[in-house]
Amino acid sequence: MDRAASPQTVLLDFDGVLSLNASSLLLLALHEGINRHTELPIEATVTQFKAISTFPQRESLRVLFAGLGIEQHLNAEIDALRSLTSVRDTPLALGEGVEVFCAQQRALGVRLRVFSTMDRTTARRSLLDGLFGPEDYVALDHASKADPDTYAALLAAEGEVDPGQWLLVDDSPLALRAAKIAGLRTVLMRGAVFSDDDVSAFGSFIDARVSTFAELGALLAAQDASPASRL
Repeated sequence: MDRAASPQTVLLDFDGVLSLNASSLLLLALHEGINRHTELPIEATVTQFKAISTFPQRESLRVLFAGLGIEQHLNAEIDALRSLTSVRDTPLALGEGVEVFCAQQRALGVRLRVFSTMDRTTARRSLLDGLFGPEDYVALDHASKADPDTYAALLAAEGEVDPGQWLLVDDSPLALRAAKIAGLRTVLMRGAVFSDDDVSAFGSFIDARVSTFAELGALLAAQDASPASRL
């Protein structure tokens, strides 16, 4: 889809995008939480985590815990995940260049929004204090990032008639698929959780791929400089 300029609004995922290491650390934390109550190989946890990170999380975790016979521990483990700021002495951290990217885009008049299942009581959200205000967060509540209607509803609530003015940056191909179906532009932020094999089937839903915020900023700048470029 050809566009003459950068999008007016950029939706940024937190786990795996704004914080590049958050997805990997949350995966480890989930694995440890499950194994406190029953043994599950890390490979099986990885498979479940990839869906949980996109689907409504509490409901997805409930299905997983019930299926493993440990549903009685669900609320305690959810609270533990929500309170995490580090795992195995490794802190969750913002990706390199996040602050610079945000400043550059805002100077260009681009609106930045955090598109995450986090709410005000999620501990890792404090990493964004001073960088994003309460009005910058998109409230997902129980909506699914894998559902195109989630994006359509957001655009309708914003009064946006051109979904191509919005861009989703996410590490989950399921989320990018849904956004693309809804008409948004999409950029995959490569990370450690979703493999090339996970992404390969979703190529038609991904407009571009980056590994850093410097690459993302350059991509958007190139879009402005070359109206004929494709994003």
